Amino acid sequence: MPTGSVEKAIRRGLCRRTGATVRHKLPPMARRTIAAAVAVLAGIGGTAGLARASAPRLANRCVALDGSSAAHGRFFFKPTGLGTFRLYAPDRTLLAVGSKGAVTHTATPGPAAEWAVRARGAELRLRSTAIGRVLTARASAARGCVPYPEAGLDARGTPFRGTLPDGSVFGYADAHLHITANLRAGGRVISGEPFDRFGITEALGHDADEHGPDGSLDVTGNLLRSGNPVGTHDTHGWPTFTGWPVHDTYTHQQVYYRWLQRAWLAGMRLVVAQLVEDQPLCEIEPLRSHSCDETATIELEARELRALRDYVDAQSGGRGRGWLQIVYDPAQARRVIEQGKLAVVMGVESSDPFDCPEKLGLPQCDRAAVDAGIALYRRLGIRAMFVTHWVDNAFGGAALEGGSEGTFIGAMQVEQTGMPFATGPCPEPGEGVATTPLLGPQCNTQGLTDLGHYLIERLMDAHMLIEADHLSEQTRLDVLALAEARHYPLISSHNGTGGAWTPSQLRRLHALGGFVTATPEDAAPLAQKIDSLQAYGFAGVGLGTDTGGFNALPGPDPNASKDPLPYPFRSYDGRVLFSRQQTGTRTFDVNTDGVAHYGLFPDLLANVQRAPGGGQAMSLLFHSAEAYLDTWQLALQR
Repeated sequence: MPTGSVEKAIRRGLCRRTGATVRHKLPPMARRTIAAAVAVLAGIGGTAGLARASAPRLANRCVALDGSSAAHGRFFFKPTGLGTFRLYAPDRTLLAVGSKGAVTHTATPGPAAEWAVRARGAELRLRSTAIGRVLTARASAARGCVPYPEAGLDARGTPFRGTLPDGSVFGYADAHLHITANLRAGGRVISGEPFDRFGITEALGHDADEHGPDGSLDVTGNLLRSGNPVGTHDTHGWPTFTGWPVHDTYTHQQVYYRWLQRAWLAGMRLVVAQLVEDQPLCEIEPLRSHSCDETATIELEARELRALRDYVDAQSGGRGRGWLQIVYDPAQARRVIEQGKLAVVMGVESSDPFDCPEKLGLPQCDRAAVDAGIALYRRLGIRAMFVTHWVDNAFGGAALEGGSEGTFIGAMQVEQTGMPFATGPCPEPGEGVATTPLLGPQCNTQGLTDLGHYLIERLMDAHMLIEADHLSEQTRLDVLALAEARHYPLISSHNGTGGAWTPSQLRRLHALGGFVTATPEDAAPLAQKIDSLQAYGFAGVGLGTDTGGFNALPGPDPNASKDPLPYPFRSYDGRVLFSRQQTGTRTFDVNTDGVAHYGLFPDLLANVQRAPGGGQAMSLLFHSAEAYLDTWQLALQR
């Protein structure tokens, strides 16, 4: 029977079982059943199942090759990119080329074991990307392959797609996530990558290379944790993960792409990927993989984010097929979310955006640099940005921080600007940090500069989303006044980090049509925090996790010993069933590990739903993707 007739017959049978009609769209599970059945039946005829397939359709499939002695047998085709693969044999070796071009097998992933693949009928053409060696083989669908190692999703089901009856999208937003932060500070501070084209063993298996065998080279991590550059930690990542990730790490990768995918399965539908760099931090690092130029690093991180998108597409079978897509306007974001995918917006959190520092009170750039910088960001696809981050710059003052982190940042302020923060009384009650035991809360008195005023006006002209966190209290008031004069919305993507917002400021943010988030806490405090923001009028409240941003995540819940989260649990929409997440030989449990990595946010949110006020909090949270799009649309209209 021809393949098309087979598919029609199976479709009719599934329609009878599900109550659908042939014309109606079947559920994803039914569509996958049809595809699998067609592949099996087509395989009975030898190579027919692959004869109609292009190379991307080989992704994560078991394929039998009939070729030369080395390229003969069953292989698991693990994509390294769009159209390129690792061929993984049942003996857990990779098809590779040797030093003299001989075809061999190796246990080491890398360029020698990467092949560009083209399909022409049942014939595959495999070209070594390392030396250009070409092999040909006939291909057929097979069984019995060993899948290439990967982090588990440990989730079953089909997440929501489409819209709610009122036409709004359904899902939550994380408006402050550092996916590519491993490239900040010279690229040798955060150990681990969000993905590596040669696989998880490369992405999460080399902590000792960055931090030393005992972790003693992790100077920045030690400073942020204790204020002391001296310290050690267990460096074991893949495959045991006995050392990391942990919830209170500062300098280890927590946003590996499969962990991010697990959060998407739980209903996350919009992420603002904050590209990040701080030149003063970079310059104290003894080891670097690239320069400390902030703009160059932002460009590098933008390329890395696009490479991640392509890698996810490759795992899913081809360009545009992946669950993660970068978006550049709210209409495109809405379409992506309606398809059930994750919309990724690019933002920038940089100490000296456009390489515009301040030295001894004088700006080191001019209006032409601002115009050129905004134009560059637009070309790169960046749609949101912070005005300041950790230190004062040519545009305005930065908020003070407390504790050991504040001491660390204070030293960077002197190094970068030549002067300490100018401190004094705060503009409004409830603001500031205690800088000494003898004084009450103090604030940075530096406000928006003349050049900063020009920057804000030009950002509004360009319809950019303006982040209002990390501003000194006076700078935030100045920015609010400029936004109100033009009825322009602002963003608070990790509210309370980098300066507290007062009730009056939150009301002003809402009146502008702005967007607000809650930063992570244990389940009950997080539910309370989300619910409290509704009092200011916000109908949707997002998360601002700051994961990857030198920021600790929630540890084990204080109530976990008495009332642990039961596994398995269901997502908020009830469509996906989650069990304990496993990566390598390590099984993570939120009750004992807390949010050790980004893939455990579904577990945290399941606990939020069980907490007092959790139902209302989750409703607000799952309206946050729509709330972000509404704010973005307002920025375009202004």
